[in-house]
Amino acid sequence: MTALAAMALWLHPVLLTALALRVAAGEADAPWLVLGALIAPLVALLAPSRRTLERGGPAAIATGAVLAVLLAADFLVAGEAAALLGGAPWQGVACAAVVALLVVAWPDTARAGAPALVLGVVALLLPLGAVAVGVGSAPWSAWTRAASRPALTFSEHGPWSREGERVALGTRLAFGDGQQVTAVTPGTFRVIEHDTPQPTVREWRLAAGETLTLRPGDELAVPSGARLRFQAGRRIPGAPASGPDWADAPARGPGMLPAALGVLVTLLGAALAVVPSAPRGARAAVAGPLALLVALTGAVGWGVYTAAMAPELALGGSSLAPLLRLPILGHATRGRLLALLALLALGFILLAVAAAARARLATVVAPAPGFWAATVAVAAALAMGLSDPWWLLMTGLGLAAAALAPMRLASSRVAALAGSVVGATGFVALSLLPVLAPGAPAWLGVLARYPALLAMPMALLVAWLLGTAQKRRPPARGEARADRVEEAAPVV
Repeated sequence: MTALAAMALWLHPVLLTALALRVAAGEADAPWLVLGALIAPLVALLAPSRRTLERGGPAAIATGAVLAVLLAADFLVAGEAAALLGGAPWQGVACAAVVALLVVAWPDTARAGAPALVLGVVALLLPLGAVAVGVGSAPWSAWTRAASRPALTFSEHGPWSREGERVALGTRLAFGDGQQVTAVTPGTFRVIEHDTPQPTVREWRLAAGETLTLRPGDELAVPSGARLRFQAGRRIPGAPASGPDWADAPARGPGMLPAALGVLVTLLGAALAVVPSAPRGARAAVAGPLALLVALTGAVGWGVYTAAMAPELALGGSSLAPLLRLPILGHATRGRLLALLALLALGFILLAVAAAARARLATVVAPAPGFWAATVAVAAALAMGLSDPWWLLMTGLGLAAAALAPMRLASSRVAALAGSVVGATGFVALSLLPVLAPGAPAWLGVLARYPALLAMPMALLVAWLLGTAQKRRPPARGEARADRVEEAAPVV
C-alpha cells in the first residue's frame, strides 16, 4: 500500500467536516485538533518498522471494531447530508453504506483508494476556491475580517433572519442575549431557564408565525426539522461574543492543557496504528503528506470563510452546514452546483476510506467479501442508533491508539497481545467512568472524554515490560524465535 492510499485511512470525511465546523464555531480546541491531525500521521510515516500481524485472533477483532466505529462516524456525516437536503438521515446512511460496499468489485483494493482520494481532495478545493473568488478575499483576509467583527450577530440579509431556516438536526441553543424566535413551521419547543438554582423547563407548542421570547441565559431545545426565524442584529446563540473571541477563545489557557494533551495523545496513538511508515527513498511517499496538507488546509479554509461570511451556519452543530450552505449564499443556482461538488468530493473521499479499510481488514481477517460486508453492516447499525459523529470518531481513534498501537510497537507476540488487552480494557473502563462512578471528581472527565490519554501509556508500558523480560530470559533449548519485527502494512 502506497503512502497516498494509506493516508485515506486517516482523512475520513468526518474528520475534515468536523475540523471545518469547529474552526467556524471558534471552538477553543480547534488549533490543537488541526495541529494534531497534521502532525500525528507525519510522525507515523517516519516511525520505525512495525510488526506483522497474524490473521485472526485479537488483531482481527480489534481491527474490525475500529474500522466499524470509524465508518459509522462517516456514515453519520452522510446522514447529516441527507437531513440538510430535506431527506431522512437513514437515507444518507444507506447511500454511504452502498458506496462502501462498492469496493468489493475492485480487483486491487489496496491501490484503488489513491485516485479516489486525489479526486476527492481536488473536488473539495474547487468550490472553496469559487467562494474565495466570489467574495474577492484571500484566506488570510477572510481570517482578519472574521477576527475583527465587533459581534457575531444575525445578518439582515441572511436566511435565518429573513424567511427562516430549517434546523436539520435536533439541538440545544444557548442564548447570550435576549431575543425573539419565530416558529416558521408548527412545533414543540422546550425552554430551559437558568435564573434559579434549579433549572426550570417549560414546554411550548407554537403554531406557524408564533413567537417565543428568550432571555439571556436561557436554552432552547429545538427538534429536528423545525424551521425558525431569528432577529437580525441579535447575537447568534452559542457563537463567540465577538471576532476577537472567535480568533482567540477565552477558554484557551493552562486550564485546557489536559484536554489538549488528550487530543494529541489520541491522534498520535491512532496514527501510529493506522498510518504505515513510508517506503524509504520512494518518490510516491511524498504524495501522502501532500494530500494530508492540502486536505486539512481546505478544511480550515471552509471554516474560516464560514466564520467571515456567515457565522450563523455553525448554528445547530451540523458539520456539513459550511460545505453545503456557504456556496449557496453568494449565488443560488451556481451555489447549488458548488455545494453538490463539495458533497461529491466527500463521496470520493469516503470511497477512498472504504478501499483502504477493506484492504486492511483483508490482511488480518480474510479477503472474503463477506467479512467486509459484515463490517459495513455493523457500521450502518451504529450510525442508525447514534447521533454524534465527533464522539464516534474520537472513540474509534482512541480505541485504535489503546488496542492497536501496542501491537505495532511491541517487540514480541506475547508483549503485543498483553499490551493490547490492557489498552482495550483500560479504554472501555475509562469510557464508562461517568456511568460506573457518577460522583467522580471533575478532573476525571478528561479521561472519560479521551480514554487513550491513560489507556495507551498503560498498554505500552505493559508491552515494554514484557518485551524486556523476554529479552533477558534465555531461550529454551529448541525454542524457535517466532516473533520478528519487519516492515509491513499498517495495523488498521
